[in-house]
Amino acid sequence: MTLIREFKPQADDERLYDIALISLDEIYNPNVFFGFYALWPQGQLVAVDIFDRPIGYISSVRLRDGWARIMMLAVDEGHRGKGVGSDLLQRFRAESARSGITAITLEVKKENERAIRFYEKNGFRRTRVLPRFYADGNDGVRMDSPAHLYI
Repeated sequence: MTLIREFKPQADDERLYDIALISLDEIYNPNVFFGFYALWPQGQLVAVDIFDRPIGYISSVRLRDGWARIMMLAVDEGHRGKGVGSDLLQRFRAESARSGITAITLEVKKENERAIRFYEKNGFRRTRVLPRFYADGNDGVRMDSPAHLYI
């Protein structure tokens, strides 16, 4: 079981940014975590090791009509394949449902089959192809899931 806590502004941002740079294809502004936190503090969760050092995170925003959008989910390379990402998603679902969220959406690169399989294993379904969605011109895949999910 992974230890998961709320995002701590200024304490977590540098480590989370390092994880993002290594894990994600897109390049983000270092202040991106503050922006997501300002929009919806409850949508920012951090997985930590026993020393409270971040090893993964999920950042999201709250949309209208009961939807949340996962903007980023990343896990440090040394902790992948150990259930950290799935634990983050499970906790995020619970927090979202408590906040009145009924559905969750996200986008992933169409070529990133590993991530697509991960999300499908965690209850997401492909709902739409997004042509040239990413800055590098690659297509995206929109994936949706109910917030309440028992898998």
